[in-house]
Amino acid sequence: MYANDGFRELDRGECLRLLATAPVGRVVHTRQALPAVVPVNFGLSTDGAVSLRTSAASELSRAVDGAVVAFEADAVDAAARSGWSVVLTGRAAVVTDPAERERDHTWLR
Repeated sequence: MYANDGFRELDRGECLRLLATAPVGRVVHTRQALPAVVPVNFGLSTDGAVSLRTSAASELSRAVDGAVVAFEADAVDAAARSGWSVVLTGRAAVVTDPAERERDHTWLR
């Protein structure tokens, strides 16, 4: 970002607040050595971790388990030429314990 480019960096609290308003996000991972982007429903844990609602046996779960991935969500107001985008990166892990899956998550609809 440059000083006069119209963009500004968001702090963690603002990123989490904005993510909580997004109906859909995107997971970016590698599939057969190429980038793959998949739209997903997601939830946020109280500590800010992003959780996806998908089967542990799904192709997406198998593809990202243990891999470094990116997650992105955004909103754009085309008329006002404004919006926001939050991008997170980290190592994905499949959660199979039912109690852990449901604990402290706010699921978005």
